[in-house]
Amino acid sequence: SFRASVNMARDELVRVCVKCCPGRTQAPSIKVSNKTFELQRPKTTLTKKIAFQEGIYSSGSGASVCHDFVSPAVRSAVAAGEHVTAMSFGASQTGKTTTMGEATKVAVSDVFAALEGLRCTDSMVTVSALMSAITPPAQSNMTGRQVCHEVLLDSLLPHGGDAAYRGGLHVREHPRTGFFVEGLTTVCVSSEAEALEYVQHAMTNFELEKERCGTGGGAPLSVHSLVTINVWRRQADGSEMVSEVQLLDLAGWQRAPSSSGSNANAAKNGGGGSKGQGGRTAGGASFEDIVIKAVMRVCDSLEQKMSHIPYRDSKLTRLMCNPLGGRGSCLCVLHVGLDNYEETEAMLQFGKRVAAIRNSVSPNSINYAALQSSHGERIRQLCKVLGRSPEGLKTGGMAMSMASTDEEVELRDLVAECESLAQLSERWEATQRASERFKRGEDTGSRLDRKPARAQVSEMTRKPEAPVPRPLGGNEEKARVVKAGNQAPRDGGAEGEGTGSDMSDIGNKLAQLQMGRKGSRLRPMS
Repeated sequence: SFRASVNMARDELVRVCVKCCPGRTQAPSIKVSNKTFELQRPKTTLTKKIAFQEGIYSSGSGASVCHDFVSPAVRSAVAAGEHVTAMSFGASQTGKTTTMGEATKVAVSDVFAALEGLRCTDSMVTVSALMSAITPPAQSNMTGRQVCHEVLLDSLLPHGGDAAYRGGLHVREHPRTGFFVEGLTTVCVSSEAEALEYVQHAMTNFELEKERCGTGGGAPLSVHSLVTINVWRRQADGSEMVSEVQLLDLAGWQRAPSSSGSNANAAKNGGGGSKGQGGRTAGGASFEDIVIKAVMRVCDSLEQKMSHIPYRDSKLTRLMCNPLGGRGSCLCVLHVGLDNYEETEAMLQFGKRVAAIRNSVSPNSINYAALQSSHGERIRQLCKVLGRSPEGLKTGGMAMSMASTDEEVELRDLVAECESLAQLSERWEATQRASERFKRGEDTGSRLDRKPARAQVSEMTRKPEAPVPRPLGGNEEKARVVKAGNQAPRDGGAEGEGTGSDMSDIGNKLAQLQMGRKGSRLRPMS
């Protein structure tokens, strides 16, 4: 993620193709021809036609979405040093995960094929993967409402099983590189086979996490997957070029079931799954997928050309700011079932809105040496005007106030920019060192996304543990002796003696608590 050259940018619309789900009975009110859908509203004569430029892929067409639609775009982006994202969107159980799983493997092969064709001597390929899990609703302390949360999980780490989620990975923002995930595992791969091994591991963890959805307890309600492949290259002029290939598998979208119409029938037949918008938890409570809603809000805002784009509504949409209205290419594979009129219409209308989004695509190249040289020349000029030495300048030693001149503010900004460029120029080597530590299995600290797994003990075999006696200190031993001496006999004691013994016990316990907290040498109360 580098600042791109504006003069080399080109406008490009988001490319959308439609894939029809196999194995479903097509509704009589839905007809498909070449690149057009013809929909007839049930019980009426109203019809509408929705066309797509990239075509429609059906189960019996013989054409492949991955090889005909995704593969050429990936190879072109890697060769040009651009960003490209392939995302799947559609209703539940329409084959999205199968499509994106195949597309991810094809993209890995295309990346190494394009890199081999470039014949670049100094290059590096990295793989990272994450999951965005939607947690069960919990009551908010501020509003009292039931709120779901989004937790980012590292897919390259071992699957945590039923371990509870921690706070998750955090999305940070760099002034030059944009949004990134802090603490996400990034692995350097040297061959296609090695890359496929890590990708398969991430896909396996994704499938395991999907199986937990809606099972109750701390299990997620829905899971989204994002696999990122970065291609780093160093040019002869000293510049670095990074191509980013993202493959996003969104969870299934589901319109909230209604009491009449085909949507009610779909809900009776199991169409209202637990994932997506308008789904239900294991306890029967309804919830809305905050990531799906955020993606739809971002696309609607871009289609309407609004001044504010709500990228920050979710963590995943922050990472998707380049393909959605940014400087990267975007491919959207829209999955429809064709067995439900309202669901199909909603999906096709959303696809048309996405196809209207315009991106400014440009190569991602930067020359650190040239930028630092130009900044250094301007720094020397400002230091000469201000009467300062340009040697050893640090932003930490440059205090600004309301009385600071424009030259002092510009000098501070240039020094901060040079420090940022120096850190970015070391990312190549830092990524390699972190990848080597991960491959060697070195301990990098506690996980940020999951809590340590606890041993599962059956309730039938669990036995009460006997208390282990703890050695008493000097003051505690005296308190025990005094307590034993002040206790009244159980038989034959006076009626009022029990009250004094109880008060003595309370006083001794308070003394022990005070000794444990403050460490003072208080005598037990008698």
